[in-house]
Amino acid sequence: MTVVYLTDIHDNFAGVSSVLNQTSADLYILSGDLTYHAFGSDDNLFRFIELQEKIRARSEKGTSPFDSLHLAEDIGGGLRPDLLTASEGKEYRELAAEAHLELRRKYETLNKAVVATQKTCFIIPGNYDIALEGTAVAKFNLHEKTAEFDGLKFAGYGSAPVFTPGIPEELAVPFEETGSGTKLVSKPRDFLSGANADIFVLHNPAYGTLDKLPRYGHCGSHGLRQAIDDVAPRLVLSGHVHESFGLLKLGSTYFLNPSNFGAVEAMEGKQPGGYFATFQLQVDTDGQKYLREVSWKRLIDGNIREICNVKIDKKNRATETVLDGDEYAAMGKFLL
Repeated sequence: MTVVYLTDIHDNFAGVSSVLNQTSADLYILSGDLTYHAFGSDDNLFRFIELQEKIRARSEKGTSPFDSLHLAEDIGGGLRPDLLTASEGKEYRELAAEAHLELRRKYETLNKAVVATQKTCFIIPGNYDIALEGTAVAKFNLHEKTAEFDGLKFAGYGSAPVFTPGIPEELAVPFEETGSGTKLVSKPRDFLSGANADIFVLHNPAYGTLDKLPRYGHCGSHGLRQAIDDVAPRLVLSGHVHESFGLLKLGSTYFLNPSNFGAVEAMEGKQPGGYFATFQLQVDTDGQKYLREVSWKRLIDGNIREICNVKIDKKNRATETVLDGDEYAAMGKFLL
């Protein structure tokens, strides 16, 4: 089975369409941050963030970070003048409604790109997304679901445990994990451990696996890591941390993050994106399941460039071949 994997799309639906049309695969997987801007204009985006930050900064400790719309309703009702004025509360609610409509429109665009090619696709949301149920791409949604495909079981869990400015908090998909150590409460851990799948499709990485941020360190989920250690899936797909890309093997499990497909603005500067991966999964007659080959690619000006290829034998030994020296050198090591 051949799979094409893209993560952190960030509104690059034209690029998704190009990959869908230029490649042939049994399955396509998009793992979150499908969108990037929830407003049609920068002015509205910046104004929404300004009001959002005012509410968050002035709300009392213990208030849920997912309560800004509720607080804005209180402001409009004259109950919380200490947060914003009544007119600002009304403006915030109107902007949130605008964002909701804009995000739904974007999912319609993505749906058209997928449907036009009649490709089989799994999609999960990221921290820039709203819940996909009820949207145009709901039929592809793998979030908190499992699916059997060609003898392999897939389980998906999207979103990430971060606050994303510019997205109405109540509309964002929650990543329900709190506490640490023996007091860790983790819905993603419980779901994935119970799913017992061959392939985990994640947006947020598991702790210690392709989750390292510059000047910060590991930022992944401990609950996801516990589920992986418990189940030992054949392959874990993730994204979210664009800088921590590559193909990593821990125990019998491979981890893959090809880096961001859509361009983004980051503290280190613009990350142009275009990166994605294809891989081969094989189920032998004896029921053994293998990851056999991974190719790292990049879409540039509508054309796909092959960066490197990794062959994996049945003893889980990997051998990398660089195909585009310039692209490879610009990014750095892929097989970790």
